[in-house]
Formats: sequence, structure tokens, C-alpha cells
Amino acid sequence: MPVKEAVEWVKKGKAYAARKRFKEALKAYDRAIALDPAYAAGWFAKAEIAAEQGQFAEALALCDKALALDQNFAEAWSKKGLCLFSLERFPEAIAACTRALALNANDPTAWYIKGVSLDEMGRPAEAQEAFGKSLELEIILDMEAEKKRTGR
Repeated sequence: MPVKEAVEWVKKGKAYAARKRFKEALKAYDRAIALDPAYAAGWFAKAEIAAEQGQFAEALALCDKALALDQNFAEAWSKKGLCLFSLERFPEAIAACTRALALNANDPTAWYIKGVSLDEMGRPAEAQEAFGKSLELEIILDMEAEKKRTGR
């Protein structure tokens, strides 16, 4: 169980990150990690910012730290897949996305990254299947968001 204060600092960091205040978010995440270095979500949150800023090698290393602490962290596997794709390490990206999807089959991003990686490797039929699943999930998620927004 993570230290309660570390969880709170990650929440604060996410609020900053949502407003693109990355410097403040990183300080909050660093505080969370200082309080609980074994809290995988703190490392993953830093990875999200690094990836957002195009620092994919750094984001990959941070995902790996999070995954060393929690091998079942589906979001970290998905972000790792994105980083590996961005670094043009397509077979590894496919493997990371496959692991993410084994943990959460409803992750449209992991399906999409797997699809583009398969496409880059010259496997168009498999890529189309992954793209189709990604699109299907995006439509479902959009419909659910619309229901929540309208109350219907």
C-alpha cells in the first residue's frame, strides 16, 4: 500500500499536468517519489510528462522503473509501447502493447500503437485488425462520454 501522502502528491501533480504546468507537476511527482520510492504511479506520472514533451528515451526509462515495481501496471506497458514506437523499436513496441492488452484489452491506445508498429514492420493484415479494435473502442468510449455529459 503506497504512503498516503505520496498518493496525494501524485494527485496534485496530475492536476498541474492537466493544466500543462509541467514544472509544478514534476515537483509534485518528485515529492511523491521521495515519500515512497516504491510507488509505481509516481514514476509513471513522470513518464507521462516526459512522453508528452517528446522525451521518449527518458519516458521509457521511467516506465521501466514503474514496471520494475509493478509488472501489472497496464498503463505503464501502454506508454512503454508508445515510447518504443517513437524510438522506432517496433518489435519491442508490439511486445509492450501486447502485454498492456493482456492486462486491459480495452485500451484503444495500445491497440493503435500495436497497429502502427505492425504496419511499420510490413504486417498490414494484423495492423488493420489492431486499428479496427482501436477505432471500435474509441467509438464506445466516445459514446459513454457523451452519455455522461448529457445524462442520457
